[in-house]
Amino acid sequence: MSTDFLAGLNPPQRQAASIRDGAILVLAGAGSGKTRLLTHRIAWLVEQGVPPWQILAVTFTNKAAGEMKERVAQMLSKQGHGEAARELTVSTFHSMCARFLRRDIEPLGWTRSFTIYDADDQKRLVRDLLKEMGLGDVKPTAMRRAIDQAKNQMLSPAELERQGERAPGDPTVDVYRRYEAALRSGNALDFNDLVNHMVRLWRDHPAVAERYRRRYRYLLVDEYQDTNQAQYQLVRLLAAPSTGGHGNVMVVGDDDQSIYAFRGADIRNILDFEKDFPGCQTIRLEQNYRSTAHILDAANAVVANNRGRMEKSLWTDVGAGEKVRTIASADEGDEARAVVSLLRSEQRGGRRWGDMAIIYRTNAASRSFEQALLQARIPHILVGSRKFYERREVRDMVGYLKLLLNPADEMALLRVINVPRRGVGPKSMATIRAQARAAGVSSYVAARQWSQGRGKARAAVAAFLDLLDRIRSELGQYAPGTVVEMLLRESGYAEMLQSEENGADRLNNVLELARAIEEDQEATEAEDAADPFVRLQDFLDRASLSAQSDELPDDDQEGRVTLLTAHLCKGLEFPLVTVAGMHEGGFPHWNARENEHDVEEERRLVYVAMTRAQQLLVLSRPRRRLRPGAGFEDVAASRFLKEIPREHLHRSAVGGSRRAASGLSGERARQLGFAGIDAGSRTTSMRRRTMRRRSLPDVTSAPRAPTKPSAPRGSHRSITIEDPSQLSKGARVLHPSLGAGTIRRADGAGSNLKLTIHFDAHGRKVIYARFVELELLE
Repeated sequence: MSTDFLAGLNPPQRQAASIRDGAILVLAGAGSGKTRLLTHRIAWLVEQGVPPWQILAVTFTNKAAGEMKERVAQMLSKQGHGEAARELTVSTFHSMCARFLRRDIEPLGWTRSFTIYDADDQKRLVRDLLKEMGLGDVKPTAMRRAIDQAKNQMLSPAELERQGERAPGDPTVDVYRRYEAALRSGNALDFNDLVNHMVRLWRDHPAVAERYRRRYRYLLVDEYQDTNQAQYQLVRLLAAPSTGGHGNVMVVGDDDQSIYAFRGADIRNILDFEKDFPGCQTIRLEQNYRSTAHILDAANAVVANNRGRMEKSLWTDVGAGEKVRTIASADEGDEARAVVSLLRSEQRGGRRWGDMAIIYRTNAASRSFEQALLQARIPHILVGSRKFYERREVRDMVGYLKLLLNPADEMALLRVINVPRRGVGPKSMATIRAQARAAGVSSYVAARQWSQGRGKARAAVAAFLDLLDRIRSELGQYAPGTVVEMLLRESGYAEMLQSEENGADRLNNVLELARAIEEDQEATEAEDAADPFVRLQDFLDRASLSAQSDELPDDDQEGRVTLLTAHLCKGLEFPLVTVAGMHEGGFPHWNARENEHDVEEERRLVYVAMTRAQQLLVLSRPRRRLRPGAGFEDVAASRFLKEIPREHLHRSAVGGSRRAASGLSGERARQLGFAGIDAGSRTTSMRRRTMRRRSLPDVTSAPRAPTKPSAPRGSHRSITIEDPSQLSKGARVLHPSLGAGTIRRADGAGSNLKLTIHFDAHGRKVIYARFVELELLE
């Protein structure tokens, strides 16, 4: 057995990397070198004579896939196998399925020029459908989330309806059914469809599946604990002997880091792998190369309290290191200032700002830390800011390009038909769409028919469609970047930007898009890869898929403190990590405190956050939190703090003194970002600040009974709803479009809470709380 590609691996890594055939489950603890294992195994398989084109490695992010392929290429090149690296397939699940469906989707009823709808496209489609159905009270985001949840379970509208778990009158199934019809008529797939349709294709067309099984004889799956039902089925259909697969599959994951249940990830996939692949070999990677012993032992002590886990004993030989520091402050503002003070002290002691991160449970929790860092003039980066492909001008130009390749793409047409303004308002567009449905044609064809009439707007639309038709017919004559420049110039878009504030920056963004298309040389397996049409289609696929990925800090952000949620921190590491909000309602989150299954996921989330730390881990919490309309209320320390043995903890002296919970000065209120609070009052109402979310916030104490004074008509003072139990009979509420009203009846609970409300100006209405942003009136 050659050891060229096994050198430097520890014994368990070496064992896993050098098993040629059969199923392998690798339980890779945090910081145990799983990426190193995967890259060495791929290189070793090539050295053993496995044709590189028979190897398929799948992970979850484009960044991880790119890094893995680059590492393997470097290893193979050093041993004289440089050509082999180009024949490997290393991809994300969704990119892989998009590529496969471009070849084979036609048996499912779509053409190969299908469009991929990203999150913004999906939301706009749902919003339009809700408007058409007269469901203006339903929140598009909540409805899209409900559809995503159904698709994560691979449930069709009919299957969702058969479940019978919806309350009477719930419109989800009807909206979902129309949503699917709109996708099909627009020759479009959404993000979930990419994997789901691949499963259906392989399941319902065995000959297609067998072709892929012959091609890919060795499958490697990273982060297997994050797979959902469709991804699990994809692995089974390709590799499981019970489905005709070859059985040569290695899955690598850590059940203790399964934290994406809200996206459909199913921890049972990794827990049951040994049942799905009888005779598989299970190997545990338990040596941690990242954290010191105190950090690792503290994190292990927390996650060990979970019942549904596979036993692991992580250890490290990097030394004990510093004990885990804890900070208990008077309130959230003091907590943020205490943490920032500690970071400042560490920076003066030699640490760089880029070595530090603050991790919290929800995005809303970042506010006090952003404010404290700004006041201290400390450079920082908030992960999750607007990405390049989400910018309006870039999305507009991508819409033009999508329409060139797929004229049936209704969302693309709706986005750009009146950009720049061509006089096509909502009424005209509604007429076009109605004509399309009546004639059974696409809106693009109906727009062409509509444009034949008289009028300035119709002439403008005719010129717009003529431009697209002409460029589409000439696609083969121009490089894709040149096509962007033609659209920019001839559509009038460049002229429009020149008249806008910051128009020069926006124009540069569009030109950067053109450059990105030209510079994009990512390898493709298509035989006609030089075809401009294919190159443009591949680029748009990657652009749509990149918009679905959570934004992570770039490697060059070395001079800034990183702020991010625990869900975004997986795969990252920092010398100094502060895990903030370690109180009941923070970790664990307020809506996950009662169900033991949810509590175990929250415990895994804390474990992931803690194990990002390499040298120093700080756990901070407030002793009380400010609740709108209620003043300060005490919050208990997180149960997870109590699970850490004392020998691993050092209680910090910083954190501020504890104030009486009965009063809040006006000056202190302004410092914390709230206005309108009288000194010493626990019940004075306050206006919601622009930085505070309108949806249910991260509350940390038991719900209070809602206040029920009659609100004057006209000018209403409202507070954010902190717990669904506040929506009780008799409560006065404010609806975003119907105004003030009184709850007459509340039926159901949780996501099925149905309210009968008598509105002052509109009478009796029945609504579902989860679809409407209500506020309480005082």
